[in-house]
Amino acid sequence: MGFRLSALALLCAANLANAAEQPHPIQPPPVELIRADRVEPGERPAQKVLYRARQLDAYSIGVQAYVYGWPAVENYRVCSRLLDPAFRHHAPLNSFRHETGPADDQYKLFVTPNGDLLYSQACLDLSQEPLVLHVPDTGDMRYWTAQVTDAYTETVANISKRSVGNRAGDYALVGPGWKGELPKGVTAVPVATHTGFILLRTFFEDRQDLEKRTRVVQRQFTLEPLSAYVSGKDWKAPELPADDRRRAVPADEQALSTSLEFFRILNRAMADAGPRPGEEALWAMFRRIGVGPGLPFDPEKLDSATREALQKAVADGWQLVQDRSATARTKVVNGWGVPQPDQPVGAFGYDYLQRAGLAHRGIYSNTADEYAAMAGIADTEARPLDGNQRYVLHFAKGDFPKVEAYWGLTIYRLPERLFYPNPASRWTLNSVDKGLQYNPDGSLDVLIQREAPAGREANWLPSPDGPFQLIVRAYRAEDPAIFVGDWAPPAIRRID
Repeated sequence: MGFRLSALALLCAANLANAAEQPHPIQPPPVELIRADRVEPGERPAQKVLYRARQLDAYSIGVQAYVYGWPAVENYRVCSRLLDPAFRHHAPLNSFRHETGPADDQYKLFVTPNGDLLYSQACLDLSQEPLVLHVPDTGDMRYWTAQVTDAYTETVANISKRSVGNRAGDYALVGPGWKGELPKGVTAVPVATHTGFILLRTFFEDRQDLEKRTRVVQRQFTLEPLSAYVSGKDWKAPELPADDRRRAVPADEQALSTSLEFFRILNRAMADAGPRPGEEALWAMFRRIGVGPGLPFDPEKLDSATREALQKAVADGWQLVQDRSATARTKVVNGWGVPQPDQPVGAFGYDYLQRAGLAHRGIYSNTADEYAAMAGIADTEARPLDGNQRYVLHFAKGDFPKVEAYWGLTIYRLPERLFYPNPASRWTLNSVDKGLQYNPDGSLDVLIQREAPAGREANWLPSPDGPFQLIVRAYRAEDPAIFVGDWAPPAIRRID
């Protein structure tokens, strides 16, 4: 008995010794306790140092939060307009707005729209349950894709002819944290945030194809909650009440992007969406300036140092977003900004500045596996394009973009990056256009000018009164050179 007690005592002593050797884990302070000084002006030297330090701190965080959040705020603004029953492109939450015609000079939902296909767009709320996207049998349709993005405009999936073929199918858009089970035959599409956006593009060959087939197929793309899908009952998306905060967003991009109201809307967008994986530390830092879910950002209640710093952060952040928008492509060939592997489009990872620049340049720009875009910004003499001049774009035979689907050329008025009234109501030419007049040697001349070129109207792209840009989009590009900037459209030659 004494021996057993001695052995037990030795064992206990050994355990205590081992415990004493183990360091006690140090827990970091909770997010709520991260220091965020409130500082007002003062004459004491220490107060002046504290004021300056807080301004610099708030400014540096403010610029980062602005760049990080600009795509989310812009997406929130777009959805606010889409959810307004009085808006021309209205659609209730979680349901499609199927446009019956291609974008024209009245299309104002977002910038740099396509002019040779039909849009269907929907704002998504996946916080309660998944949404089921039904894709119909699209037959031999040349091109279609349902681009799904998260709340920060990161493309999470393209459900398209390229990825799933032309057969019918059902796809569940599943937000974070959902633990249920999907019915047999429904394919899960994970979305990293609780809110998102879907932009469906369906191509039509000509006006007859638009009226006889494309609109019919387009309307068969549907969205419904998983519960409605399982029950088989008809479902109609309810309208949001007029006082829903998702409808209370400034409609003007410029006004929202240049005021402290930007951070209030960002807080709403972050609260609705939730964080993407791996961004928790970033969100904790943003809290030091009052930015984050559940925080009531009120400029009037900020201390002077923080308010002044954030006003400067908004001004500089807005300039930074615009500058990256203008320089999203840094390799220019023949006056065209061409793709580069380190300048992503559609899917950005942690490249927040590129994401913001592309959202400003053309929100919901898609990934290269669906199309590659090249922006024409200057003529052969490196002069900006001016609608009061005349230009010719000459494609030699065999020098067209090599594509599986089609390629298109679209013109936009600057600085708004939208379509504009013109006599022909035409903003796009594409490779499927049967009316284009090719030269005897198989080459093609596109004429870009304000007045109609007599006898050559089929190849005319009417220009606006003032600055403009061109975009060539190569849908399902097959030439690897296109993706790395080793192929570019021909130079844009001014006709003096």
